[in-house]
Amino acid sequence: MMEFEEIKKVLKQRFPIIMVDRVLDITPGQRIKAIKNISGNDIFLVGHFPQHYIMPGVLITEALAQAASIMISCNDNDDTNKDEFVVLGAIDQMRFFESVKPGYTLVMELNMIKAIDNYFIVQGEAKVDDRLVAKGKLTFAKVTF
Repeated sequence: MMEFEEIKKVLKQRFPIIMVDRVLDITPGQRIKAIKNISGNDIFLVGHFPQHYIMPGVLITEALAQAASIMISCNDNDDTNKDEFVVLGAIDQMRFFESVKPGYTLVMELNMIKAIDNYFIVQGEAKVDDRLVAKGKLTFAKVTF
């Protein structure tokens, strides 16, 4: 399990775009289960249907990508390279099935499908109360700056 302070050490994103609040379970490089709590105070909701707040699909995708980034970046020694970035390269077969609203907890589960050198393909899904709200494949590359 990882709490928010630990997550901030792994992710390169900063406020207001951190989309992972807690990691519930992780097997580095293989799978991750993480959550994002949606609050009516989330800044991204302000302009997205102001009379009927919903989390934009692109940010659900970003939340899945950040969770995958944590899974890829972490290793068994809990040591991450500060100069490495995990960048999203492609989104495939992303589907959205239900709106995500304030008060919901987005539960994200991702599994590694393929890892070749510094390239990774991940299958992920997001649920709210065991209802599937989104799923798709994400492709990443690990780069060093």
